[in-house]
Order: sequence, then C-alpha cells, then structure tokens
Amino acid sequence: MKDYQKAMLYVYPRIGKIIRDIDGMVEAQAFCCFGTESCEKTAERIAGYMCAKSSFVILKGALENILSRLTKDERYMLEYKYFRRRSKLEGEFCGYALDCNERTYFRRQARLSEKLNASFLHEGMDEAWFTGNFSHVGFMMSAKENLRGRGSMTDKRSVKGLACTNARARARAE
Repeated sequence: MKDYQKAMLYVYPRIGKIIRDIDGMVEAQAFCCFGTESCEKTAERIAGYMCAKSSFVILKGALENILSRLTKDERYMLEYKYFRRRSKLEGEFCGYALDCNERTYFRRQARLSEKLNASFLHEGMDEAWFTGNFSHVGFMMSAKENLRGRGSMTDKRSVKGLACTNARARARAE
C-alpha cells in the first residue's frame, strides 16, 4: 500500500472533526473584518478552506464506500492496524478474535493492503488525485511524509493486543 493511501486511512476516523474544524475556521475568517489583510486575501483563504472541506467530504464518502465492501475480519484488521478507535475495539469487536495464527494474520494484512490499493485506484483515488486535493492541506502532506519514514501513526495510548484464536499464537504473544 502506498504512503498516501495509508495517510487517508489514518485520517479517516477524524474526518468528521476535521470538517467541523474547517467550518469553524471559515466562520472565524468571515467574522474577522478588522484584519490587516485585504478582502481579496481573506476570500482566497476562505475558498481554500472550502476546497479542503469538499476534499475531505469526498474522501469520507469514498472510504465509507470502500469499507462497506469489506468482510468483518477485514474491518477488524483495519481497525486494529490503522484506526485504533477504542469505542469500536471495545464495542463492535469486543471479544472478537481472528481465527488464525500471527503468521497468517500478516499474510491476510498483505492481501488486504492489495485489495485496498485496488479499491482506491478503482475509486479514482490515485496519488495524483491525493496531491491535487490535499497538497494545500499541510497536515495531510506531513502525514504522508511521516509514513514514509515510520510506517505508523497510531496513538500509542490506544494500543490493543492482537486477538488470535490459535493457541500457539497466544502463547507466543505472552
């Protein structure tokens, strides 16, 4: 999977908050009439925020479409590797365990990465699309660059151990 695809997956759980924050920035810019900038510069900034918002709305819709086609095992693997939402791991996936050992888990993750890559490209979300929509969004470009070196952006506080039903895998994990 490409770095830009990983960045889109890592940001997915936070898209709703990002959209609300952009709305707040647009409102603040609109009410800020006593600035030292010209109206034209302020309008350009607001237009940039609105473009970023529409890109996130499109991204959210496309990702929800892609995720709706995945199996429960695949959604669990995505949740575990990219999203790490405690509410989902303790809610929808409470007590859920993959019926495989750790070695098979990593093979399944590789197949899932290939499937997601194909889904992103099928939706028209290639690297040129990402750059065209998010090159002006600093934190998205930073996320892409961070992934190039580290490979992960999950919050360390919400780490949950991998749940496999295979006894040998459980013994190795302990």
